[in-house]
Amino acid sequence: MKPLLIESSFPMLHNDMTIARAQMQHTGKMPPVQGLEQDVVDEMQLCYVLHLMTTQHNAEAMQVIDTLLDEDEEPSERTPLQAAWLYLAQMTLYVEREEYPLALSSAESSLRQLGEMSGKKRSDDVLAILASLLYNLALIHHNSDDNSRAAKELTKSQQLFERLARKNSERFSAMLLYAVEASADVITSRTKQMNVFAHYQSASALYEQMLDSGDENEVRSALTHLVDTLRKEGDIMLDLGNGRNAVKYYTKALRYQKKLSGDMGYRELTLSIGLARGLMRLANRRAAAEQLLTSLLPLARRLHATREAIEIQNLLNAKNRTVNIMSLIKGIFTIAAVMAPQATMLLA
Repeated sequence: MKPLLIESSFPMLHNDMTIARAQMQHTGKMPPVQGLEQDVVDEMQLCYVLHLMTTQHNAEAMQVIDTLLDEDEEPSERTPLQAAWLYLAQMTLYVEREEYPLALSSAESSLRQLGEMSGKKRSDDVLAILASLLYNLALIHHNSDDNSRAAKELTKSQQLFERLARKNSERFSAMLLYAVEASADVITSRTKQMNVFAHYQSASALYEQMLDSGDENEVRSALTHLVDTLRKEGDIMLDLGNGRNAVKYYTKALRYQKKLSGDMGYRELTLSIGLARGLMRLANRRAAAEQLLTSLLPLARRLHATREAIEIQNLLNAKNRTVNIMSLIKGIFTIAAVMAPQATMLLA
């Protein structure tokens, strides 16, 4: 997936920024703001963030955004829409750094700002930010091998960009094309995954037959291969969004792994993390997933499995944020009646 085009979500300005933007392009710096009205300064600051991001000065852009959003600074007259875009820009930069938990936090903050708007909740600017947030969420989940969620988020994002492009093709057509291309990539990936899954199913059946051979060495070898194959089947089911089947395969893999080793080691750890991921997909098992992840954290640290410990902590941190983000998006659509009546079906 290509990175988000942040300029497509940039809010419409109420002041003429032609000269200010020309100065930014020429000097690469923020023009002087002395004597200017606060609303002009606020819009000029947004233009400067956009300039930095579109010229690939991402580190400097992040510093400016952090300063503008710093709650300890003197309160600004910046509108919730402007703040929402700044959080979206911050999210985009975190995605580029692959700092996904921080990106999710920025997404939640952006949506909360949109929720504070008193009017114009059906404007193109609001829809553009929502469409861009969904695209970034899909990018996060695609890069995290969660193509099921990515496909759903891309579908919502694409439909929003289609609506926007019909009204303003120049502003939104490029981002619509990105969303369409990304959707095709994710759907193709899912088709390939099903083909690979069929291969692993055949391998599982073969290894299960080998368990009846009676030869101790052959049985142990078959068990080892069977555990690995079941784990891969669970991985694919998880990627496809089938949490129930993923739980089934990971549970089965853990059961066979116990026959190989009575201790909780690295293989048991990775299988259990997969099981927790599957449980998180089931609405009535999310509490169990959280309990499992919490119990696995000391094991990961004892095994010095740093990567897995970080993964567990990220899953625990991201669980509530992901739920909150989607709830906030649905709330904005429902309360503001942003879309046509089919919006309920779109977000189901």
